[in-house]
Amino acid sequence: MPKTPLTIAIDGTASSGKGTLSKMLATHFSLPYLNTGAIYRAVAFKIINQTTNSHITIDNFFLHLDYLCSNLEASQLENTAIFSENIGSIASIIAKNAQLRQYLLHWQQQFIENSIKSHNGMVLDGRDTTTIIYPQAKHKFFVTANLNIRAERRQKQLPNLSFSEVFNQLKQRDINDFNRNIAPLKVASDAFVIDNSQLDIHQGFALALSLINYKL
Repeated sequence: MPKTPLTIAIDGTASSGKGTLSKMLATHFSLPYLNTGAIYRAVAFKIINQTTNSHITIDNFFLHLDYLCSNLEASQLENTAIFSENIGSIASIIAKNAQLRQYLLHWQQQFIENSIKSHNGMVLDGRDTTTIIYPQAKHKFFVTANLNIRAERRQKQLPNLSFSEVFNQLKQRDINDFNRNIAPLKVASDAFVIDNSQLDIHQGFALALSLINYKL
């Protein structure tokens, strides 16, 4: 009888450390990793940097989903250029669009299906992973931290921006994510909340790993 798939979904607030935690767990268990939010960042990046379709704007992007969502590959989601705060803010705006979310949901679920077949599991990182994209995940986490602490940590990664700029960007991201009409950010009823305000990434990883191993 095949072993039960090891499926891990990690949701949470912006710059809370959920991405680093997800990658550490994926490496530890040798599982495929998907940053679901990076898909929206990749689309936002295309909107800003498109050259042949200069008529695409944030207001009318949903009319061009075939172009914007074509040729998406997991490898493209590691492009460091898509992880700027500017791209993140735009991604948060376009993620409110129901058409785009449905368009990308199929792509995300296909990744899950392929990963379970090839590696008997996967690690998902991003908003809605525990509630919309894969609520069947065996291990669910919601990672968060105090807004001031998140801004301090993020500003160290973005020395060209002031603390107040990073703080305001993250604050607006939170407002967008928690209050959008379509799939607002929320804690799944069966998710374990990890508050990283007083934990470093190694402590957070040890906590998540202990909970996973306990359930295994």
